Amino acid sequence: MQIFTEVARLSYNYKDGDLSEMDLIPYRIIPGEVSTYRDSVFLERAIIEEHPECKVAFIGSCAAKKLEASRRTVRSDIDFVLTFEEVLGMFAAKEVDFDSLEEMPVPNSASADGRGFAVSGGVASAVVNCIRHTHPELEIKVEHAEGLDNCRKMLQLAKAKKYDGYLLEGMACPGGCVGGAGTVELINQAASEVTKIMKKTAKAHAYESEYETILPELEE
Repeated sequence: MQIFTEVARLSYNYKDGDLSEMDLIPYRIIPGEVSTYRDSVFLERAIIEEHPECKVAFIGSCAAKKLEASRRTVRSDIDFVLTFEEVLGMFAAKEVDFDSLEEMPVPNSASADGRGFAVSGGVASAVVNCIRHTHPELEIKVEHAEGLDNCRKMLQLAKAKKYDGYLLEGMACPGGCVGGAGTVELINQAASEVTKIMKKTAKAHAYESEYETILPELEE
């Protein structure tokens, strides 16, 4: 058995060839055992739970989020999806002078594991940390790939039973989400900034989140 995590909706990017969406399902979702939404969906639902009248906007480097937000099971949880590039264009059009603005502190409620989702290997690392917390006796084998070509190769090896018992992480964008189509930073620079923020977070691991108790409600 393999468990496959996908951050940028890989299955929707493979429309032709020998790795169609149906081919990916056994590795992405194990019926009756593993089924997940992207982390941002749970965050959006948590915001709505606390502030029912609010409007929710996702702003990030990910262009695939636009497709995900159109899905029937998700579209009621999100009002707007914008990339960093689109938002920067809005700021430019309004001639916003960032040097004249007072710098605000970065919110520090997320865990380091959660912050690390944005970088290749981060999702798998967070899962491994949670498993080690609850089942320290287990051996956890991990393989991850970034970029569609490398993800395809990893999945082909998985289909050939080369990764039985592995946790597989696939990120469509080079470097992970920080290298998404709507980014405005160099990948290495963005990854470095994520690492700096991770070191400043108050909580190290995702299982320390104050929202853990309401996750069952958010999954409905």
